[in-house]
Amino acid sequence: MIKEIKEINPVLLELLAGLGIYGAAAGTAGMVTSGGSVYFLGGILAGLFLAVCLVLNMYLTIDTALDLDPESANKYMVRRTLVRKFLTVFVAAVGIKIHMLAFSGIILGVLGIKIAAYLQPMIHGRISGGRSGSSKEVKRRIY
Repeated sequence: MIKEIKEINPVLLELLAGLGIYGAAAGTAGMVTSGGSVYFLGGILAGLFLAVCLVLNMYLTIDTALDLDPESANKYMVRRTLVRKFLTVFVAAVGIKIHMLAFSGIILGVLGIKIAAYLQPMIHGRISGGRSGSSKEVKRRIY
C-alpha cells in the first residue's frame, strides 16, 4: 500500500490533501452558519467528492495527452474538459433540485480545487521541510 502511494505524483497527493483541509474548514464553517443543515453537509461532501474526481480526471487526462501527437492531444483535452464541465453543471443542477443549501455546498466543494491549488505549495513546504523547490533554493540557483 505504501509503495503504491509513493508511486503517485506527490503534487497530486498534496493537492488532494489541500482538498481535505479545505473540506474540513468549509464544512465546519458551513455547518455553523447554516445551523447544522443536513442539506449543506450533503452538498459539501458531494462537491468535495466531485472535486476529487475532477482532479483525478485532469491528472489522467494530462498524462494520457502527453503520449499523443499534438493535434490528437488537443482534441482529447477539449473533449475531456467538456465532460468535466458537463458533469459539474449536472451535479449542480441536481443540487438545485434538492435544496439551495445543497447547491451552495456543491459549489463550495468544487471551488475547493482552487483553494487546494493555493494550499499545495504550503503543504509541499511542510512535507519537504523547505528542501526541494523552495523559493530560497530557486533564488540561489538564479543569482
